[in-house]
Amino acid sequence: MSSFGAIVRGMAAVIAVGALALTATAQSEDGGMVPTGRIGVGLEGPGGRSLSLVDAAKTSTPWRPIGEGELPKDEHGWPLADAQVVFFDLRPTYAWAPPADDPDAYQIDVSGTYKLSFTGKADLSSVEEPASWHVENQQYDPATNRTTADVVMHAGGGLLYVRFTNTDGGVKDVRLIRPGYPADTQEVFHRPFLEALAPFPVLRFMDYTHTNNDNPPFDAADNVTDWADRKQPDDATMSADTTGDGRTSSGAAWEYVVELANACGKDIWINVPVAASDDYVHQLAELLCRRLRPKVAVYFEYSNETWHAGFDQGVYNRKAAAAEVARGESNLNYDGRDDVEVLNARRHARRTLEMGQIFAEVFGADSMGTRVRPVLSWTKGQPAEIADMLKFVTDNYGPPADYFQAIATTAYITYGRPDPEDTVDDVLDQMLANADRDAPRWDAVADLCDEHGLELYVYEGGSNTAPGFNHTNTAIAARIGAERSKRIAQIIQHHIRDNFFARGGDLFMYFTLSSAYSRHGCWGLTDDITQPRRNHKYQAVVELIEQGRAAQANPAP
Repeated sequence: MSSFGAIVRGMAAVIAVGALALTATAQSEDGGMVPTGRIGVGLEGPGGRSLSLVDAAKTSTPWRPIGEGELPKDEHGWPLADAQVVFFDLRPTYAWAPPADDPDAYQIDVSGTYKLSFTGKADLSSVEEPASWHVENQQYDPATNRTTADVVMHAGGGLLYVRFTNTDGGVKDVRLIRPGYPADTQEVFHRPFLEALAPFPVLRFMDYTHTNNDNPPFDAADNVTDWADRKQPDDATMSADTTGDGRTSSGAAWEYVVELANACGKDIWINVPVAASDDYVHQLAELLCRRLRPKVAVYFEYSNETWHAGFDQGVYNRKAAAAEVARGESNLNYDGRDDVEVLNARRHARRTLEMGQIFAEVFGADSMGTRVRPVLSWTKGQPAEIADMLKFVTDNYGPPADYFQAIATTAYITYGRPDPEDTVDDVLDQMLANADRDAPRWDAVADLCDEHGLELYVYEGGSNTAPGFNHTNTAIAARIGAERSKRIAQIIQHHIRDNFFARGGDLFMYFTLSSAYSRHGCWGLTDDITQPRRNHKYQAVVELIEQGRAAQANPAP
């Protein structure tokens, strides 16, 4: 990878990467700054508010037993006995245990007729009463051993929790096609989802493939994730199995990542499992190289936030680094340093480098910096650790720009000290103050990017009203109200434009496209994928993207 050159912060700077032109900021005719760097978006898991798949059965929870005991399943997760499944639960958070967090109790409209089909036969009934759905036109064809039915969701309903009984050995190959599509449709992705994605050039799949806490423990006898352990596209569901053994059977299959990228022509940002073997990385690169459209670029990280000891992957990486050094066969302590946090950071950098080399071997030597874009992600709160990672790479392998595209950090607009008396404006005032107070922390990272010829990215950023991630129930209504206000749009635009791109930023990945709005955070640009522009946050980010594209197409003299 060639060195990209220093970015002069606060000035226009165009950087050519393959066929793409990236600009930090450009001056508009009125003298203001217009962001022309790129803004991408992260995706929540398939079972969330994105309604991403036409086949809603693929977004279901794992199949569950009826009553006590363990449910026998086949190798793809289909039940081998009577069972029940939550196809979706899109009710406002805690609607099942009132009061709901959302003061508006906003319910996304998922009503209509769903086309259900499956191999086998069953009696269908609701687990929850009163049911918000009913069955019509159920038929069983003994010649094909297939059952078909219409499942009609009532207006205002959000839960589809179905019990399958009298199955005589379970069911499999279940399809539940959303309203508006024929039962035999070959469309994979829901049209409103694709439409909501249209403005964004890069999609991050960290949650979609369930990166966090999805690996074997380092102390386990088998502590490596092999290619055979991955999620298969014909598994029963693409949603995470939080009741499983913690291996990479959770999350969507890589084939869905490829198909989505090809369907909407977007670059992808992926997170490789922390325990992935070299063969896993090679096989993943082969899959992407073979199936992605030729112009699709692949950004990738080693896992997600291994700097964070609260994640299983953070624990794994620390233990792996310490064990390697203890064996006396490591370059992680080449200079005699043995602090666990230093070793953790260096192993993260080295593994990112190693994965990049594997990808470049598969994609071709000229792919680095064009289609293959390794990203060294770390917290901007520890610039000394980032500096040490870059020195470690320089001393042991050579210039970091030969191995990495960018350094990436976070960029959340936080609300950290809730008060029961806080109003919507109180929340927003604190968020704006915190955003501006936090912004200078990018300067040290930007300096490192300049020094080493790397780009400056945000791997996750956006509004964060889940104080300390402790899910407090303090000032919930004010927090959610702030996330829905017009003013939040101004704060988000200010933060991305003036606090990030004006400092030389190149790519901002917003977390996330969609989500529920609750005490656990209102991460989504929208909580209703069918009408995203009802949310001011979505409109604000799309407006920035459109301004940037206009500035690139018509640069000011």
